[in-house]
Amino acid sequence: MKPTTRLAALALATTALLLATTVPEAAATGLTQPLARTVWLCRPGLPDNPCDQNTDGSAQTTTGAYTQHYVNGTDRTLDATAHAPDTTTTTEPYAAPAASDVDCFYAYPTVDTTSNPPLRVGSLPPTPQDVEMAVTLAQVSRLAQHCRLFVPVYRQASLIEVALGFVGLTPDTATGAADVLDAWDDYWAHDNIDPATGRHRGVVLLGHSQGTAALVNLIQQRVDNAPDVRDHLVSALLLGGNIQVPDAAPAGGGNDPDATFQHVPACARASAAAPLPTGCVVAYSTFDQPDGQPPAADAVFGRSTSPGHHILCVNPAALLRGDAPDTVEPLDTYLPTRYLLQGDALFPNGHFGLLMPGYTLTDDPTGYARYPGTVSGGCASARDAAGTADWLQIGTGQSLFPDSARTSGLGLHVADFNVAQGDLVQLVARQSAAWLADHA
Repeated sequence: MKPTTRLAALALATTALLLATTVPEAAATGLTQPLARTVWLCRPGLPDNPCDQNTDGSAQTTTGAYTQHYVNGTDRTLDATAHAPDTTTTTEPYAAPAASDVDCFYAYPTVDTTSNPPLRVGSLPPTPQDVEMAVTLAQVSRLAQHCRLFVPVYRQASLIEVALGFVGLTPDTATGAADVLDAWDDYWAHDNIDPATGRHRGVVLLGHSQGTAALVNLIQQRVDNAPDVRDHLVSALLLGGNIQVPDAAPAGGGNDPDATFQHVPACARASAAAPLPTGCVVAYSTFDQPDGQPPAADAVFGRSTSPGHHILCVNPAALLRGDAPDTVEPLDTYLPTRYLLQGDALFPNGHFGLLMPGYTLTDDPTGYARYPGTVSGGCASARDAAGTADWLQIGTGQSLFPDSARTSGLGLHVADFNVAQGDLVQLVARQSAAWLADHA
């Protein structure tokens, strides 16, 4: 294994283990203090906003094709190249967003190789980095047509920090969680109020890995026990983390210490005729397990040892169709291209060199490679001596992912958003429409 690949594996495994089993306290460590003000990577109306949205969510740049851009100013199109099973390809243009009535608040996963800022003391602020924009592009930028994108920069535990966890040094995840919480408070007080009506807007929470852990803390602190705030939650997409729910209920009900949330329920739909739920959680961790075997007993994700509980798996494709969660559905997969991630001959996966070792990304001139009719998957569950296991199992399309994922305790963790990105985008669009109709 190459040194960079080994570092990536160690860092991802340590990060995942820490964040899958603990929720960081929303308080800074003794060395850090709250930021003087929120640092935004993307905020509608921000001058030269990398997510290219005006205050109302419409495109900031009105000439030429719609693009978003890196902190360094390099534009990237959100167009996709569709790769059909018969190997033919088609370019799918991405239309510029119009004004939106719903917001998206996104906490990105562990991507900083070193601490941001380099010296994490006091209230020294982080600065927006290209790698943070790279993961925003890869995971959530295509939601710009359906919501205003708010992306705070937070002082997360870096890849190197979490790799040092193997020698007994505990990474500081509390500071980052506190930053995300403070950013939410800033957003809720200043950006979520609709200037036309004076009322709060609907909001989708989006997180992955360390970002999911920070949002779990946020929901517990600001949403779960606040009915007036819960009423404005369109949905929470909390991927790559262990959201634990009771076996016989969608949430804890108010007094269940083993449930992640007490009042924010899992998203569920009895049939295609049932309305699409809002104010609920979509969560899963993706695996390509051989021969239907459950993830290993020591797998980072999907495993619960709490009696009467399991780790939540909601297949967004099944939810959209009103099918049972374990139905194997076609998944609308979008993988980033080398172009999107600023890859080159020496570092083909660009900003994701440490995050996606073993992935062979395409050279398409668009931001994404879409694979309609290639990948399928469904929620799977198992009970064994180690407890319970619940995960999103890939059924077809394994050739898009590294062989090493089949024996990794992380599974397809880094691609959780991408395996069903088209479904997630459609789900946000439809849940937003349902929420707006209910709050007209």
